[in-house]
Amino acid sequence: MGIDHVIDLDCAAKRALGPEGIGELVKCRSRAETVLAIARQNGDARPAAEISFQVAVQRPSGVETTDVSVQALFDRAAALDGHRGGCAQCPANGGQAGGFGCYRSIAYPIEVETEQWLWSRLPTDSESTARQFLSRGVVDFGWDGAQAAQMRAQGGTFFESTSPISGRWPDGFSFDTNQLFHIMFQVGHLGSTHCLMLACFLGMLPHDLDPNILRDPNRRGQLLAMAAVPPQRDQVEQMADFLRSIVMSARLEAELLIDG
Repeated sequence: MGIDHVIDLDCAAKRALGPEGIGELVKCRSRAETVLAIARQNGDARPAAEISFQVAVQRPSGVETTDVSVQALFDRAAALDGHRGGCAQCPANGGQAGGFGCYRSIAYPIEVETEQWLWSRLPTDSESTARQFLSRGVVDFGWDGAQAAQMRAQGGTFFESTSPISGRWPDGFSFDTNQLFHIMFQVGHLGSTHCLMLACFLGMLPHDLDPNILRDPNRRGQLLAMAAVPPQRDQVEQMADFLRSIVMSARLEAELLIDG
């Protein structure tokens, strides 16, 4: 269970399989590879068709579990193979060796370290462009973090920490990570303009950026082309991948699809 995100840049694979279909098939392949690797590490030399495990699915009536073989998942994911070649030169692939890098995922629960890392990327200067845009957006769009607060109240399912990180700036503006998750994951699919704003809020673009640069397509494109998020570790790297997808969606003027 986690947050899936897909850069919705048109391609033959998306036309044939659909963005959701690509995500599901990539997950099938990843699960099969993980289970097979664990089996081999434990000395299990059986063919993939003879190695099975349980998959839990949340239904309206409750959680249902089914047995599935590793080979069955590999067979389902085989639909990706005919489209893999198109990923090599696609900017949304992000250099992913196996292709389909336009699809990524962040596992639940969101760990404390991940939340702290995101918080550290927010602007500290009340007068900076990013902070001014952030405070106006909270008022204009009602980013109150209510849904994230409800998720956090459900024990450790979605968040490791029972309370958000919060802060107050010298000008009196207050903000917390429930509101940040609202902006990132709970406004529906993210348009390229929203992604551009997140790139400002979270430091992929300079916090003190001249607003006129954002209005100039050429200068904006140059800045986004240089924007980078350094490699991280463990779940923080999954979140870093999401920030890279934000930048790429803003660069390509493509929607970033969110499920989770």
